Amino acid sequence: MEPLAQALIKDGQTTLPNVLLLHYHEIGMTSEELVVYLQFKRLMDQGSEFPDANLVAQSMGEPANTVFQRLHELLSKKLLTIESVTAADKKIHDRYNFDGIYDKLAVALTKPKPAAATAVDDGNQRQKVFRSIESEFGRALSSFEMEFISKWFDEDHYQPEIIELALREAVLSQVYNLKYMDRILLNWSKKNLTTAAQIEADRNSGLNKRLNQAPKANQRQTGENAGPKIPLFKLGDH
Repeated sequence: MEPLAQALIKDGQTTLPNVLLLHYHEIGMTSEELVVYLQFKRLMDQGSEFPDANLVAQSMGEPANTVFQRLHELLSKKLLTIESVTAADKKIHDRYNFDGIYDKLAVALTKPKPAAATAVDDGNQRQKVFRSIESEFGRALSSFEMEFISKWFDEDHYQPEIIELALREAVLSQVYNLKYMDRILLNWSKKNLTTAAQIEADRNSGLNKRLNQAPKANQRQTGENAGPKIPLFKLGDH
């Protein structure tokens, strides 16, 4: 048997539904992300649940950072999740799960075409929020942090502008962590503040209240707390 034929048999095959090739753009997936997925799927089909990104980068002829960035984008779009599973030896390890690609694909195919544009726009908004937080924090976000932020979109339904405002509040307070931002967002939610305008109005209301209280405090100081009253009289009066 020819060496090429032997290699074809040994390396196996990676199959892909044609529907994904036809509609991957409709779920916000780029061509670069599709290639990265194919490379990881190839290694996963060969038995590796958590393939080395460096091997994928080598196969693609790309820097490892490029592959990690593509994974970052897939995570932010909920096309990829990283799961922790317990193996037969009772050890916990991670594995990639790309089911989100097919879940979103199934939803996209049952909706009118404009829904695809909405999915892309949602992915772009998330990317912007991720980049803003990474820029202010001065570091890349972990997969756990990306999942945490995604819950703000999917479960809490916070608007991107609200998350950006919470980030600004955290930076002004010099507290660079997501839990602090989460407390800010929760506080606004309890007050039913769902837009930037409402938050600004609430902030101004609190400021005006403090300013109105200040003159009253000064009046108390110059009145009740100004010391004992000294009677005025002319010398010589008895």
